[in-house]
Amino acid sequence: MESVPRVVFWGSSDDFPTPSPITFYLRDKPDPYLHVWFEKPQQIEANRREPETRDIAVKLEELKKYLVIFWGSQSGTAEGFANRLVRDFRGRFSLDALAADLADYDPESIANIPESKFAIFIISTYGDGDPSDNATHFLSWLGSNRTTRFSNLRYAAFGLGNKNYKFYNRIIDVVTESLDSIGATPLLPVGKADDSKGTTDEDFTEWKHALFAMFCERLGFKERPNQYEPALRVVEDTSLEAIDLHIGEPVNIQTKKGHAPISPIRPLPIKDARRLLSTTTRNCLHLELDTNDFPELKYKTGDHLAVWPSNPSSDVQQLANCLGLQERLDIPLLMQSLDPSIQVKVPSPTTWDALLQYYLEICAPVSRDTVTALAHFAPSETAKATLKGLGGDKDVYQEYCSKTHVTLGRLLEAVSPGIGSWSNLPLAFVIESLPTLSPRYYSISSSSIVSPKQISITVATSTEASLNQSLSIPGVTTNYLSAIEQDKRQKFTGSVHNLSGPSNILENRAKLFAHIRTSKFRLPTIPKHPIIMIASGSGIAPFRGFLAERARMAAIGREVGKNLLFFGCRSEEDFLYRDELQELPRSNSDTEIVTAFSRAGERKVYVQDRVEERDEEVVSLLEQNAYFYICGSAAMARDVTARLGKCLMKRKGWSDNELRGWSESIKKAHRWQEDVWG
Repeated sequence: MESVPRVVFWGSSDDFPTPSPITFYLRDKPDPYLHVWFEKPQQIEANRREPETRDIAVKLEELKKYLVIFWGSQSGTAEGFANRLVRDFRGRFSLDALAADLADYDPESIANIPESKFAIFIISTYGDGDPSDNATHFLSWLGSNRTTRFSNLRYAAFGLGNKNYKFYNRIIDVVTESLDSIGATPLLPVGKADDSKGTTDEDFTEWKHALFAMFCERLGFKERPNQYEPALRVVEDTSLEAIDLHIGEPVNIQTKKGHAPISPIRPLPIKDARRLLSTTTRNCLHLELDTNDFPELKYKTGDHLAVWPSNPSSDVQQLANCLGLQERLDIPLLMQSLDPSIQVKVPSPTTWDALLQYYLEICAPVSRDTVTALAHFAPSETAKATLKGLGGDKDVYQEYCSKTHVTLGRLLEAVSPGIGSWSNLPLAFVIESLPTLSPRYYSISSSSIVSPKQISITVATSTEASLNQSLSIPGVTTNYLSAIEQDKRQKFTGSVHNLSGPSNILENRAKLFAHIRTSKFRLPTIPKHPIIMIASGSGIAPFRGFLAERARMAAIGREVGKNLLFFGCRSEEDFLYRDELQELPRSNSDTEIVTAFSRAGERKVYVQDRVEERDEEVVSLLEQNAYFYICGSAAMARDVTARLGKCLMKRKGWSDNELRGWSESIKKAHRWQEDVWG
């Protein structure tokens, strides 16, 4: 028998006044918070940083800034545009600006901004006309404000949206209408980006040129030739030891006010990685990750899993060769902001290898603005002329991008090939021009009740060209996960990614970095409510978890309502989790799977067609307080919503206003939920 340590104390109590021995047995149980001892203290301290004041007017005065650029961003694009504007205003007008997170300042303090200063709002709309997490409080305040006036505020605004969504750029419209109603003065028409056409960057560039023209013509500012002024100081410091460096591991970020809660980032063991389909051009990966070693990680059915990828080694080498860094990749770097209002966006100290492989998104498309700026540093007149020609003409650049996936490394190599040919390009410019490598979020396809310690995700991959481009551009994370799957099948023939991670943290390709983000996509709290689920392609992911959870509840004797799933894909061979889903109705008569195959016959059939065919049952279930869910593309969600609306108006004799009122009420009650993407 295993010996268990014991500790004996002598004590007494009111019930037993005579001292007697009390024995405690010490069990070898792991401390669930042991991981805290291994957190880097600099990360914890950095994450605790809060703005010194929540009054934006006070902040502008403290920093001597004349312009604030508020951003509301879900994926980081709006934040990137705000930071780009800060650099452009400094370079073109010598005007100091501040990029400000909307969640960091009290909305009412905007009223204190003097008339001599300006504000710009760059805000995204996502989902069903929803604000980004960090803009939620600002929108709520605008909706409830009845006393504060913005009479001194002069502003401009730009929105990011997607016309595939029903409420295209709704948030920027709500913001500008609210600002105007409380006395603010718009300086130029609202700009809007449309990501459905892949023109977000170009839309922003055109609006920015109109903004600069307004500053010159209406406000009297004088524009100078655009000059690059670095916002960072980059220093190579060989005195730093390896233990001092961020070598590529993701840095935990503290959840800000208004943002969806996220868990710590952990290296999760990969229990399974496999393909779900046998097709070559279109596929889906199924990955299962184990959280048994991390008791602090907990998820609920419907949450999202964020995967932190790495850049392909070939792209890292290409860019390093162009910049002449091939012999300096492991030299320690220190980065310091030259402006106290700007935070360094990547971990420091670090190395070029870690920056290019793990911290900067070097595979991102290069904006036309960046192409134009690169011309100033061109190593030859020929290269300068080429870059000016590409950056100066929208149509020429779009044609070039339609045939070439223009990353920074590929562009530099194409314009001026040769190792070290771009060694005079300021390295601060490289860091400032490239976005940070951020995680990609996937709907969890497992149930937290059925598999509390095993998290699965379903990831769509494709080698087909998109509608807007003639070539296929693989996503950084899907490419990374595909490499993991190939490695698991021992079909991995080339070193595309460093799957072992920095310093083999991922233990010889056995793990990946991930964290959990809380979602509002939830099953009814009362299981007897019916649920109607609409999915296309990999949108089946959360509903796999929903159905597994409802099946478990029914198995233990809980009363569970009807489960009606409409699932659309191209054909029978694209039917994800087919055997598993088709088995569910056999074991539970209250579960029904309705398929729609768009390429299986002479007539294309989509999920909205199947909904219309079953509209009597769907309407009846909704009258029984059914919950309605949609997961998949935004275009599919829009079409399903429109078709169901017609069915409801026909069945119930409703007018447009009655349908609108019903739609608003069911969404307010959280009985209509969507998890969609562009």
